[in-house]
Amino acid sequence: MQNQILRVLSTEELSRIHDVSLGVLERVGMKIEHKGAQEILDGAGAIVESSTGVVRFPPTLVEEKLKLVPRSFEYHGRSPDVDVRLEPGGEVYSRIAGGAPEYIELASGRHRPARIGDLREFAVLGDALSEIHIASVLTCEDVPLETSELHAVKVLLEHQRKCIATNALTIDNLRTMIEMLVAVQGSREALVSRPLVHLLLCPVSPLTLLEDMTEQLLFCCEYGIPTDNPIMPAAGSSSPNTLAGTIVQANAEFLGTMTLAQTARPGHPMPYFADPVVADIRTISAQFATPEVGLLIASLQQLGGGLYGFPPQGIGLDSDGFDYAQTLFQKAQNTIFQVMSGGKLVIGAGNVEGCMAFDPAQLVIDNELMRIARRWARGVTVNDDTMALEVIERVGQVGQFLDDDHTIKHLRSGELLDTELFARSNRETWVAAGSKDLVVRAREKALSILKTHEVEPLPEHVSRELNRIMAKADESVGKG
Repeated sequence: MQNQILRVLSTEELSRIHDVSLGVLERVGMKIEHKGAQEILDGAGAIVESSTGVVRFPPTLVEEKLKLVPRSFEYHGRSPDVDVRLEPGGEVYSRIAGGAPEYIELASGRHRPARIGDLREFAVLGDALSEIHIASVLTCEDVPLETSELHAVKVLLEHQRKCIATNALTIDNLRTMIEMLVAVQGSREALVSRPLVHLLLCPVSPLTLLEDMTEQLLFCCEYGIPTDNPIMPAAGSSSPNTLAGTIVQANAEFLGTMTLAQTARPGHPMPYFADPVVADIRTISAQFATPEVGLLIASLQQLGGGLYGFPPQGIGLDSDGFDYAQTLFQKAQNTIFQVMSGGKLVIGAGNVEGCMAFDPAQLVIDNELMRIARRWARGVTVNDDTMALEVIERVGQVGQFLDDDHTIKHLRSGELLDTELFARSNRETWVAAGSKDLVVRAREKALSILKTHEVEPLPEHVSRELNRIMAKADESVGKG
């Protein structure tokens, strides 16, 4: 079995990219708009230009801090049976990408602004689907924009059990979110032991950490909340218009952010997470699934996993299309590149249209795609039993293997995957079953789940406390 089958970059090229990334941080540095962070780095030996906020990092400092980052990460859910452990050589998992403001109605396929009720529906589906492992939020039009992510986190805490990846709009919202999580967990100590949220904190390309984002990072370091820091340069607009240049910059942005976090709190959990896209020069819009994005994803999975020893994550399930054919092709393209190059967390389940919309039918399809991707990741097991010399010898020439004990045994072993949504029968059988295409079957499955799947509710006193916290947050916005 091989965990990394696809190699876009050679070992020498990976080392060169690392060295040039260190050169970027030493010669160009990062603009860090937070005085406290500047002081932390200055004390560690970085060179701080106080008039501009630019921090330059000695290579020895970066490499020293890189050794401190954990190489495995826990994603805790409301119940331990849905916990996920991301580790080198481990299983491949999937996550929903967050923040989309649009929704595709399940029954009609109508595209419209998202509402809180949509997130409840999406949450229940994500809870039920076995290959969707980490949840995320919608940006909903029927709640105050200033507290939208707090309303979304509340819905996810109430209507599904899996770990949540989310951003916080401001440091004040992050403090409110922590208050909500403590209410669910029962105490600050319990939250630190099993944080139900990984906070998404995104540096701004090129090479910038904004003040509020940096304040949130330092707060998470203090509180023990893991941070997944998506590095998202767009080749041609916010990073060089070459793949190697974009890879270097993305890696430098991760290493600089990492150095700050590990200086503030040695051992702070922050996975290797780089999400480069390609800018459409005609419109300056971000393209998530051009052919080059697959190469960028694969290269960064190699860098994070092969060179640094992380279980890397990326945007394998993101897409740009407005129809299911293009969307499925692009998701499959990126997922193949990511998983076969060693990626361990595939992000974008259920997201369509460049991460601008959630589609419940697509979530069901992506669940099936992840079943296939996880089979790819297991590779080919080579041992005496699987090479089957005795079986071949027993059947001999002109025989058949259908009723052999070895065949029956491996029907149950997972050696051959039996897909649920993708048609595998002949045309006659497909026509007799109603000639339903993939999208129809996915919608039917989603509707069936919503009718039958139940999520254990939070205790009543916890729900009351969440309602109180949210009412206070919304009232504060109104007064502002």
